[in-house]
Amino acid sequence: MSLKIFGIVLIILPAVLHAQKNEDSDSTNWSGSAAAYYYFIPGEEIHPTIIGCADYKSLHLEARYNYEDINTASVFAGYTWEKDGKLSLTVTPMAGIAIGNSGGILPGLECGASYSKINFYSENEYMLSFNGKEDNFFYSWTQLSTDIFKNAQAGVLAQTLRWYKTSFDIQRGVYAEYSVGNFTFDAYYFNPFTKYDFAVASVTVNF
Repeated sequence: MSLKIFGIVLIILPAVLHAQKNEDSDSTNWSGSAAAYYYFIPGEEIHPTIIGCADYKSLHLEARYNYEDINTASVFAGYTWEKDGKLSLTVTPMAGIAIGNSGGILPGLECGASYSKINFYSENEYMLSFNGKEDNFFYSWTQLSTDIFKNAQAGVLAQTLRWYKTSFDIQRGVYAEYSVGNFTFDAYYFNPFTKYDFAVASVTVNF
C-alpha cells in the first residue's frame, strides 16, 4: 500500500466505522473522527496532515499521515483512562510505528483536562528511529484554551515540528476553534510578529 493510498484510507475509515455502527447494534461502543490540517508556510508546498481515530470502549486506535514527517505514515494503539467530574481528565498511553520518509518506533501519550471554562490538551511522542539514535525525535503539540462563548474557544499553543526548521526550537502561537454539529474548525497562527510566522487551518468530523 502506497503512502498516498494510506492517507486516503485515513479519510474514509471513520466513515466506514460510522456505517458499521449504524448497521450493527453490537458496535455502538465504537466512535471515531477524521481530521485534516493544512500548513500555510511561506515558500513551502502545502502538505495536509491527516489523522484518523477509532475508539472502542477504552481501546484507542489512531493513524496519521504527514504528521511525524512529510510522506510518512504512522499507526498507534493505546488505552484510554477517563475521570469525569468538575475536573475531567483523559490519559491515553500509546505505542506505534512510522514508515516512509522517517521511520521508527513511537511511544506516545495523549492527555487532556477540563475545569470550568479552562481546557488543556497535549499529545506527545518520541521517535526511536530505525536509522539510529541521531535521528531520534521528540514531538509535542500542547494547547491551553478557554471557552469564549457557546461552541467556541480560543487559546495559546506550542509544538515542535520536524520538517519545518526555524530559529525557534518550539513553534508557539494562538488559535481559535468553533464547533457546529459533528464538525470542528480551527485556525492557528504560529510565531506571530516574526519572520518565521505561519498559519494552520484544520477541520475535524466526529462520528
